[in-house]
Amino acid sequence: MTAHVAPDSRQAQAADEARKVEQTTCCVVGGSPGGVMLALLLARKRVDVTLLEAHPNFEREFRGDTIHPSVMELMDEQGLADCLLSVCHTEIHNLSFRTAAGSFTPVDFSRLKTRFPYITMMSQSSFLQFITEEAKRYQTFD
Repeated sequence: MTAHVAPDSRQAQAADEARKVEQTTCCVVGGSPGGVMLALLLARKRVDVTLLEAHPNFEREFRGDTIHPSVMELMDEQGLADCLLSVCHTEIHNLSFRTAAGSFTPVDFSRLKTRFPYITMMSQSSFLQFITEEAKRYQTFD
């Protein structure tokens, strides 16, 4: 005789969701910086886009917490730089080292010809949250 064990409610709910069918014009798989930006740019162009992410939120460990000047320029071209800079961040304007011979600054971002002559330090989860919140403003984003 074989005993039948009923799945718990979470398993049943997950199975129901797996059977749910949705349609979209474009599906972006993965909520990386590139994935969320692509989804935002598509939504702005009125393309129905669905962003799929395995995790329920962005609160996890990431490796990249720097936004370089060239990326800030791209964010500025999209009209997002000023709002992005309202999110908690720090700026690295130069890298200085102190040695027995004295201190020196081998890297000085102020020499860059950009509106953003620094590296922006921001948690990647904050950056991803910012971009997805921007994308949610568009009806074509899911």
